[in-house]
Amino acid sequence: MDMLCADARDAISARLDDEELPGEAAALDAHLDGCAGCRQYVDRAAHVTRLTRTRAVEPAPDLVAAVLAAAPSRPRRIGASGVRLGLGAVGIGQCALAISGIVGAGGGAAAHMSHESAAWNLALAVGFLWVATGTARRTSGLVALVGAFVGVLGVLSVLDLLVGRVDPVRLATHLLVVVGFVLLLVLQRIDRRGGGDGLALHTPAHRSGQADEPEEPSGGLGLAPTAHHEAA
Repeated sequence: MDMLCADARDAISARLDDEELPGEAAALDAHLDGCAGCRQYVDRAAHVTRLTRTRAVEPAPDLVAAVLAAAPSRPRRIGASGVRLGLGAVGIGQCALAISGIVGAGGGAAAHMSHESAAWNLALAVGFLWVATGTARRTSGLVALVGAFVGVLGVLSVLDLLVGRVDPVRLATHLLVVVGFVLLLVLQRIDRRGGGDGLALHTPAHRSGQADEPEEPSGGLGLAPTAHHEAA
């Protein structure tokens, strides 16, 4: 049975792709012997296939290093979680100091001083716990506030200790806020190393001779196509 040109050209494509069906070769060869149009089709199809398979790969931007640099590493995430856990413990400790200050307050002016101290300890507890839960996107404001308090408290505590106006046991209760301040600094450093909220990857400038393409919105990943092909 003679093969039609449409069937022959499908068989030609299959042969070029190494997908020729069993027993089809003889019928195709017989058709090509008597069909000049399909012989020309074979030459054109073979030429296109050869160009496609031997064409040099166009250079593309290497995004591996940029992705690895922008993506936070697992050890960094684990480190931040550990620091936040420590801040949570400090916050609970500050809350306990506030409660003990309220419960143990005496009478008169001394009671009011104890209440003021308890209120400040409670405020510190809320701040530490707020950061520990991850609700705070930035820690800079709390770092400045707690840093000023620790600095002034440290200077005054040393002076009071030198003249004997404070019990060293009382000073030991201030170590909790100092630990919290150090943990805030560590967490701030981790957040800065971790970069922004999204990946901002940029491909190299367009090669000469290519038309400019519109930039992607800033909220996207900025991943441009890795190769450009001219239409036939």
